[in-house]
Amino acid sequence: MKSYWDSLSKNEQIDLAKRAKSSPGYLRLIFNGYKKAGYLLAQRIEKETKGIITRATLRPDIYPKQ
Repeated sequence: MKSYWDSLSKNEQIDLAKRAKSSPGYLRLIFNGYKKAGYLLAQRIEKETKGIITRATLRPDIYPKQ
């Protein structure tokens, strides 16, 4: 996840955060493993990254891998 976040430009990070209804700072913490995404945020991140980052990767305790 960290490599995905780091591959984005600052503007892409800001855009992803807006689309996921979060902030770039909070998403940075999630992608670097310091925070956990909530139930709905995990769904939005999966949708906005077009499945590159899955909700099961973000929250395996909520979403078991299929």
